Amino acid sequence: MTWRMPHAMVLSIASIAIVCRPVDAADVFVRFRVLKPAADRYVVTTGGHRHGVKGQKGPEASWYLPSEKVEAAAGQWSRWIDLTGWPLHDRYNRSGGIAEWPSMKLTVTPLDAAGKPLSKDVAGGCRLEVELADKPDESAIVIRFVEESESMTIGFLLPHPLRQKKDEFETGSQMASRHRKWAVEATGGKPISLTKFAFCTSLWGPYDPGLARQEVQTLKMLGFNVIGGAPVRVLRDEKVMTYGHTWHYMPDPEKSAEQWQKYVDGQLSRILATEDGRWQHANMHHFVISDEIQTLDFRRTDQSRLNAWFRQYLRDRGVGDDAAEYPVEAMHQKTLPRDADLRTRKLMYHAAKFGHWWSARQLRQTSDLVRKTLPGMKTETLPSDHGFFNAWGPPHIGMSYRMLDLFELGAQQTVDYLAAEDWLGLNHMYGPASTWTGAQSFEYFSAILRCAIGDGDMTLMGLITPSDDGFLRLKAYSALAQGCKVFFFWTYGPTFISTENYWSDLRSEYDGIARTGRALQQAEHILFDARPVRDPVAILYSVSHDIWHTDDPASFVEMRLTWHALRHLGFQPDFLREEDVEAGRLSKYKVLYLCGQCLTRRASEAIDRWVREGGTVYLCAGAATRDEYFEPYVPPFAAGVWPVDAAARMVKEKHTYNERVDLPRIKPLAAARFDLDGRREEIRVLGCRLDLQSSGSVRRIASFDDGAPAAAVAQHGAGRVVAVGLLPGLAYSPFRVNQDTLDEKWPEGPRRVIGMATELAGVRPAVIADQPVVEASLLDGPAGSAVVLANYTYQPIERLRVVLRGRRVPPRAVSTEGVPVTIVQTPDGPAMELPLAWTDIVLLPRE
Repeated sequence: MTWRMPHAMVLSIASIAIVCRPVDAADVFVRFRVLKPAADRYVVTTGGHRHGVKGQKGPEASWYLPSEKVEAAAGQWSRWIDLTGWPLHDRYNRSGGIAEWPSMKLTVTPLDAAGKPLSKDVAGGCRLEVELADKPDESAIVIRFVEESESMTIGFLLPHPLRQKKDEFETGSQMASRHRKWAVEATGGKPISLTKFAFCTSLWGPYDPGLARQEVQTLKMLGFNVIGGAPVRVLRDEKVMTYGHTWHYMPDPEKSAEQWQKYVDGQLSRILATEDGRWQHANMHHFVISDEIQTLDFRRTDQSRLNAWFRQYLRDRGVGDDAAEYPVEAMHQKTLPRDADLRTRKLMYHAAKFGHWWSARQLRQTSDLVRKTLPGMKTETLPSDHGFFNAWGPPHIGMSYRMLDLFELGAQQTVDYLAAEDWLGLNHMYGPASTWTGAQSFEYFSAILRCAIGDGDMTLMGLITPSDDGFLRLKAYSALAQGCKVFFFWTYGPTFISTENYWSDLRSEYDGIARTGRALQQAEHILFDARPVRDPVAILYSVSHDIWHTDDPASFVEMRLTWHALRHLGFQPDFLREEDVEAGRLSKYKVLYLCGQCLTRRASEAIDRWVREGGTVYLCAGAATRDEYFEPYVPPFAAGVWPVDAAARMVKEKHTYNERVDLPRIKPLAAARFDLDGRREEIRVLGCRLDLQSSGSVRRIASFDDGAPAAAVAQHGAGRVVAVGLLPGLAYSPFRVNQDTLDEKWPEGPRRVIGMATELAGVRPAVIADQPVVEASLLDGPAGSAVVLANYTYQPIERLRVVLRGRRVPPRAVSTEGVPVTIVQTPDGPAMELPLAWTDIVLLPRE
């Protein structure tokens, strides 16, 4: 691939004159001289970008720098532009490096002799000489440069105090050249080419087609084959696909169809009438529907129509009430009325479920409209994941009434690509204060979406925010382990002209993307068509629990940490929602984990039958103690372990259970002492406690420190119930008070407690590494198998052993990292031995 030299190579290091005079460095003054295009006079408009917003009013409430018009004559210097009153923030310390200074733009409008603007065709780009000083005086000039653009705009950074920070100054063309240099270094000068996997990103507001071309070439070298935000002509020249976008996601189906047709007949028709527009839509990888979607807001919907839809929904499910009115305002309260009468609670539950179902229906309608208008187009959406860390507070948690039932998105086949984003596992983008729990949490959300998709004709996409090399690869490989086929590295930028904080200036990310891309280039002939091998272990995702516990996240957090423990034990568990259980889909599982306090009566009946037939169910404190209407209810399979009034007896504390905030500080309610195969484990009891029945028919395996039964195993028909009267997952959280790094160490004790049910059921993972927190994931496909490895010990391992249980000895094993892989036979099956740094993909091709 050839690389066109940047237009402003005149702006070499030699062309920047640094003048060092001891003057007050608190102020910034700018003046310019237009060298091109030729004209008698010019009007130059200032502007630019900030990276942070403070408050609701005033200059600092804007992402943008002030707009001011400055006149200049041909060949003459303009007046000094005083920036001392501008809202110039200090440099941020996130992923953007020096690009996190505010940046200034100058846009040239040439005028003819009569003072009228010349046409853009006549103008044909610009070249400006610019001086930055810390006094409005020629003797105080600190930086002098010349910048050229194919458009009428140039851009540059505003580091300050100017004299002290002059070495952090760059222009747009300098930054584009540096980005290219980094990509060459990261790839060794050999472009990455992906033919099956998609690497997506976007440019943010490029003002110069020449710089946009350079940035697209940089991204192509890193393996990107889908790029948004770049000029269509640049994408055409570089033979890169793009993507489309619509915000069309509306509650009223008739108005939705009507508004879409207006778009088709109007804006889209005009776009498709152009050659560039036709090329753009013919070369779209996918079409994005809205962003961070949640349950639709019905507050502006015609109430008579809304009630008609709601009543039909109730009739279709055999709970019809022709007088029912959809409780619009209640669906926006922090909690539903848990102390209301049963009739009201039933209405609330069905209203929440209707919102989930109708929102999925309308999303599907938009997909169908897109596909009808643009035959062959694939659609994509990104459900909001903020609720999966309770980031917004009640009622925005998990799959509550304000969020979406993600399983319903899969059931209705709403889009072609369902995307998970790692806002819940940020590393660099906004710094430690906004970091939750890293790459493993991104995998957790990806796993939920994988299970929501099920066997349907949908594909998992992963959106990864700025991260350094190691953490980016951990995120990407963990998503691969869940079957991700499309990666969107959100987003390139460039940072200096972007409102937020992106990765164009995070040097380490270039290495992470290049290493991931190079590995996928080697692996995609096997890995792209491969699917995750799942173990016969399931976790019940109780949507009814989320609906009723928007302000009580203990069990919600417990479920995620239980999933982490199972992954660290080597399992690839599935998530099932209550409707899956009701439909009989438990038959292929041997172990079921329940964390949610609410469970539909029909699901309870199905679980009871399954346990009686030989299944093993695990209950943590409070699990399955209420039904879907928040009515106290202990199902038969739990009646031998929980007291009959378990919901009332359960001790619960109010916390947010945020691992970076209050969870490490919570004082234990008690301690529970377990006897696990002759080895004693003492587990902290955090937030919740439920004493078990003192019954001679169960086998006690743990006691609280006051002697009360804390855990037991009970037979139920041919199966068994493992009940634990605490939340061991909360005790499994590895994060420390004031921890601001991702170097956590997961404790063994709670993991062993959570793993008891699989041991009693005799279930072992299909693939297991001999290091507990190294995730080994097996994917099978028509061309062979692949083992994806992610090292969450954060320490290099000289020799890792990975056992493939019950498998034939593979003819060969190839590491995409290029390390030697030895295959040995063990009683459990073939084992691979290899060194592991952060990540690897071991390919097992079919011969």
